Amino acid sequence: GTYLGACQKVTKNDKGDVTGFDYLKLMGYNYVQLQPVFDHHKTYDKDGKLLYNWGYDPENYNVPDRQFAADQKNPVAPILEIKRMIQAYHEAGIGVIMDVVYNHTFSIDSVFQKTVPYYFYRQEADGSFSDGSACGNDTASERRMYRRYMIDCICYWVKEYHVDGFRFDLMGLHDTETMNEIRAAL
Repeated sequence: GTYLGACQKVTKNDKGDVTGFDYLKLMGYNYVQLQPVFDHHKTYDKDGKLLYNWGYDPENYNVPDRQFAADQKNPVAPILEIKRMIQAYHEAGIGVIMDVVYNHTFSIDSVFQKTVPYYFYRQEADGSFSDGSACGNDTASERRMYRRYMIDCICYWVKEYHVDGFRFDLMGLHDTETMNEIRAAL
């Protein structure tokens, strides 16, 4: 459940079989795909316990999620640990693909909406927010500022964290021009 756990070496199950990172190497995989690891919305139960979330409730696209850090006290740990994890995969000859969710945000009450109201989200003819993602707030990749944001984010993850590729959640909600510009930027 942590960045460092995902690259931990010499692990075995109770039958003595190789597991985890060593198993991936043994199987000869060329790539791993990470679920969304950017900062996403947290939900807690009535006792304050963090509930599991797949990462499809994005809030801060350029920040590694803290919940996957082994060191919860050091604010820089998520950054250092995800870099260590990706480096370990690269040293093993395994590329890292990151699942990204740019088609919506967790809530319409986002930094995008607060910065330029109604610009970053698609609306229907009646003014309601588009719901192609089933989240009620599709982002508008065809608008220049959001397109630029997506391109900058993707390039940041490549430059800063050395991510090798991306899987776009609900890519069909993005316009072709944006996807082509991302490809050209990479």
